[in-house]
Amino acid sequence: MSALPLMVFLMVTVVLVTTGAPTVEGMIIASMLGISAGMLVARDLAQYGEEVFSLMANRTATVAVVCWLWAGTFSGIMAASGLVEAIVWLGWKLNLQGAWLTVSIFISAAVFATSLGTGIGTVLGFTAIMYPAGIVLGANPAAVMGAIISGAAFGDNVSPVSDTTIVSAATQETDVGGVVRSRLKYALITSAISIVLFYVYGAGKAALPVDEAQKLLSETADPRGLPMLIPALIVFLVAIGGRHFLGALTAGILSALIIGPVTGAFSLGSVFYVADGAVAGSAVDGAMGMVPVSILALLLVTSIGIMLSGGFLQVVVDWLQKHWAKSETGTELSIIGLISFANICVSVNTVAMIAVGPLANIMRKRIKIHPHRSANLLDTVSCSFPFLLPYAAVVAAAVAIQKQVATQYPFVEVLTVSDFGPYAFYCIILFPLMILTALTGFGRKHQA
Repeated sequence: MSALPLMVFLMVTVVLVTTGAPTVEGMIIASMLGISAGMLVARDLAQYGEEVFSLMANRTATVAVVCWLWAGTFSGIMAASGLVEAIVWLGWKLNLQGAWLTVSIFISAAVFATSLGTGIGTVLGFTAIMYPAGIVLGANPAAVMGAIISGAAFGDNVSPVSDTTIVSAATQETDVGGVVRSRLKYALITSAISIVLFYVYGAGKAALPVDEAQKLLSETADPRGLPMLIPALIVFLVAIGGRHFLGALTAGILSALIIGPVTGAFSLGSVFYVADGAVAGSAVDGAMGMVPVSILALLLVTSIGIMLSGGFLQVVVDWLQKHWAKSETGTELSIIGLISFANICVSVNTVAMIAVGPLANIMRKRIKIHPHRSANLLDTVSCSFPFLLPYAAVVAAAVAIQKQVATQYPFVEVLTVSDFGPYAFYCIILFPLMILTALTGFGRKHQA
């Protein structure tokens, strides 16, 4: 019965997914329903209530929430800096076309997603601008969308400010910088293979004459945001250099607040201001955008804590230990299987990691697998095939923005995931690569 809160959450979430409304807000209500259902079977209601309050203060959840608020503030400032338009300008001036443009879109999307730590934000921004630009300059439309999705997955996978990176480290009780350093090898191997495939399959036919294409690009390209790559680089280098993650984010925020106004990327007044009795600005939007997922994290960690207190997690671990997780390879394959199943059940990969992370942490401790390793298994799998599920948030966003762009440009074709999914090479390659690393032990570390 201690599994009832999480089971109710999963059942309601599946209903939300099948009805086309897999929102975080809906999942918050689903988690509340689950915890409330647990009250109906609790032997001591007062003790159950006190346990809920205690679990809400769980360090795993609070660490993730604090990191998300700082990361959200940084991402909000960066998102309003015009970085997408600056990257478009750079590609335009380098005269990239056809297959090379598709390659550059993947690299640019990866850089942008790593800078902001948001997969869905990358899909929204790049689809609106780079998708029509790619079609105009002779790239394969399906490969362009595959490159955007792949770049978004790369950034979500390795960015120190990504919600998935933060929660994968927090649930395994380890540091963000060490997690990023240890997973770069998998991301770079996958990216290298993807770049070759994007070059091979990235060429198409130009949709407009050269003069019209130049006019379209001149209307969207703007170099002023290029210096904003510096704050992103500062965060990345400080984080993987072993400094405290909050220190890295604070350094990034402060440098962005200096570089942005000086270079004209944005005004300092746009970051935080008071209007009509309310506060607003890019920093406010970024921080408040993380509040729903923070609340959901607290509720889910509470549901999982109830399973631990009630003994259900121990039963699951014992069963896995007896049948599958008897060795390092078996334990890692079990973690891959659990996180894959969780990602299929919910449309937000962060939620899947919050649900499975504590169980993976118990399993990896039993066999002394390093927390960096288990965090990487959780995150890399969550940034692979889940990005191509028909009900995934990034897929829904990609299709919605394509439809919006198609109303502006008649030459734009609206593609479905069945059209561009086969070209999302990073997402396709990463999953079998992680299975291979579990089977071979490549990159495996042990805890002292």
